[in-house]
Amino acid sequence: MKKLLLIAALATMAPLMAQAESKFVTGSGALSASAKLDFSITIPQVLFLQVGTGSYADNTAVNNITFDVPAGSVGNGTQVAGTGGDLPGGSGVTVRVLSNSGNVTLDNTTNGPLSSGASAVQWSDILVTADALPATTADFSNGAIAHPPFNAGTGGGTSTAPTTLTATGGLVRQEGSWTFAYANTAALPAGTYGSTEANNGRVTYTATTP
Repeated sequence: MKKLLLIAALATMAPLMAQAESKFVTGSGALSASAKLDFSITIPQVLFLQVGTGSYADNTAVNNITFDVPAGSVGNGTQVAGTGGDLPGGSGVTVRVLSNSGNVTLDNTTNGPLSSGASAVQWSDILVTADALPATTADFSNGAIAHPPFNAGTGGGTSTAPTTLTATGGLVRQEGSWTFAYANTAALPAGTYGSTEANNGRVTYTATTP
């Protein structure tokens, strides 16, 4: 009976014993035994994009960049600065990209010109200046990130010239700012152009990796 119990115990321990290396030595004099372990670390792929208000987490806040044209300057070609960005002083927004999956392609999509009734402002009239942020985030490269030009087609669409952010050592950690202005080149009827998705006032920015 004792032999049967011993055999059963050994059979139960066998799978556990097979999971680790062991070495048993015997003899006289100095002895040496060694055992090895293998280590494996899995790093997940990550991709983070921030345009405007944000943090290192999902954030549903959408900044509303607003241009108020002075009554005496409608359509005279004098650029109009905006408000509503997350950066101090107006329509400047934070742009931040983090990826550990190689180069990142950055583009945007519109659904047509910013409309108000039968009239519209073309996206080509929304001007963008790329620059560095006022302060650098630790471990990020702070500088101008080229803004992918808006698709100025009547039906909108994805940018025809996306921006490529080149990875260093497999990593992209870049940040910068985009500041928007309204070109104010056309005399238009009174109204609020864009502002809502229904009036094509929303731009969707997308970052992709290979």
